[in-house]
Amino acid sequence: MNTKVMQTDLQAAHSGSYYFIAGCGGDLDEWVTGYTEELETSEIGTPVVWYRTTGAEVNAHAGEDLKPTAYLPEDLVCLLFPLDGLDVSRLAMFKIRMHDRWFDDVIDNMRNS
Repeated sequence: MNTKVMQTDLQAAHSGSYYFIAGCGGDLDEWVTGYTEELETSEIGTPVVWYRTTGAEVNAHAGEDLKPTAYLPEDLVCLLFPLDGLDVSRLAMFKIRMHDRWFDDVIDNMRNS
């Protein structure tokens, strides 16, 4: 599939409640291809763009006031995509099946407040 995976503005991802996949090891193109196929098969749609980040970047975005157990491993590789053009009601059920999360939920749950 050769989809370009770009760095993201985590504030935009937080505000936009991007879909968040944590722990993407190996070839990111394989992750993108596999998820895209699953999303299309589930009649959810195709993400328009994919972003990558790390646990260290997510921790920094979440801020200094984190729950002691909330820190992600710094070298954790994560993928995100915005919800634009996707069937969000189907995506919500897909998210549960895949054990993924919304990025804003991840950040909000990491913070003490």
